[in-house]
Amino acid sequence: MKLWILNDYNQRKYYFYRKIVDHLKKEKGLNIEIEIKSKENIWNDIFSFFENPSLSLGDVIEIPHHWTTLFAKLGLSLPLNSFIEEDFTFKIYPFLKQTMVCELTEKFFSLPIHFEVMVMFYKREMLGNILSHSEMEKLKWNDLFILCEKLKKKYRSKDYYPFDNPNLEGYIKSEEILACVMNRTSGYFSSDFTMINIHRDEVIMSVLDFLNLAVDKYYPLFEENFFEIGFIKKNLSSMIFSFRRDIADKNMRVVRFPDIMRKSELGKAHSFMFFSGSKDLGEIKKFIEEFYNPQNLKELANCLGAFSPFKNSHYEIINEKEIKFYEELFEKITFIPNIFIYPTFERMMDEFLKNQAINIVSSKYIAEDVKKRLQEIKVICEYLMTSY
Repeated sequence: MKLWILNDYNQRKYYFYRKIVDHLKKEKGLNIEIEIKSKENIWNDIFSFFENPSLSLGDVIEIPHHWTTLFAKLGLSLPLNSFIEEDFTFKIYPFLKQTMVCELTEKFFSLPIHFEVMVMFYKREMLGNILSHSEMEKLKWNDLFILCEKLKKKYRSKDYYPFDNPNLEGYIKSEEILACVMNRTSGYFSSDFTMINIHRDEVIMSVLDFLNLAVDKYYPLFEENFFEIGFIKKNLSSMIFSFRRDIADKNMRVVRFPDIMRKSELGKAHSFMFFSGSKDLGEIKKFIEEFYNPQNLKELANCLGAFSPFKNSHYEIINEKEIKFYEELFEKITFIPNIFIYPTFERMMDEFLKNQAINIVSSKYIAEDVKKRLQEIKVICEYLMTSY
């Protein structure tokens, strides 16, 4: 059986899976071959498979939850009830069901292995007397720029930025900007997901809002990332937006993503999908029976600074001070849309944002071009929506 897992900056993930695979081979006789893949690798492998079906894919593949509908509609993934007898939906957080289904159906095609929610971490001692924790809890988006300017004046090192950039690639991703877009509207799409709204003023303003953090040199682009140099851990940054908690240490506090009039909190999940062309269904079934349990997924969540899908598992993952904070976020959590067009839309948005980041660092950024580029993405995606 082939298990494809997504690459990660946190090496503990690889140690976890190696330990699981070695245990299952020794105790259960399961032979599992692990391959580490980037999202780009998996995307390219999937579409290479359509051109050449003789190519082999993983039997169990880790994917971002919002690829579930696309792969189900392409006929690549098995519905869970076709080979898994146990109904896990009664054991996991109810809000995760939206990550498992194929759009416009009630059939489950993926199994969540961990989930995350967007927050902001900050270093308490670096803020000094600029803002208290209670003031940080109420921080609005416009106040964030005032805070950044005060921090920039306080810490004059040439390597200092008020924010750290957690992205491996060094630019800003569409999932981060989505949290900002949700400050003014439901997201990039209409609430019923039938229309793309990136041409609307409130979306364009939100995209510009986030890019302005980089334009004003509050947010680094294409520099050493935190996993290499540790900007925030070396006091070269004071704040960081993150879905995950593994970047935090005992000197950091956590608050909501800065608000304007946001009604929900942005979440995302990672899931297993099961290749419909697999010849090892028996081994897949045994793997899930042995792997998918509260203890294993709690350990994985702890490795990654994420949350296990099993109900109430957060009581064992986070400390008492954070329980109330995260429970309030869970009550309002909404996930990156699990709709057919979204993976393609996301790739186009990320490429657009990468180009904007290049323009910013090369002093070629023109804010007026953003609306034009977003309109181009809207036209292409709407064509794809009507075509399929």
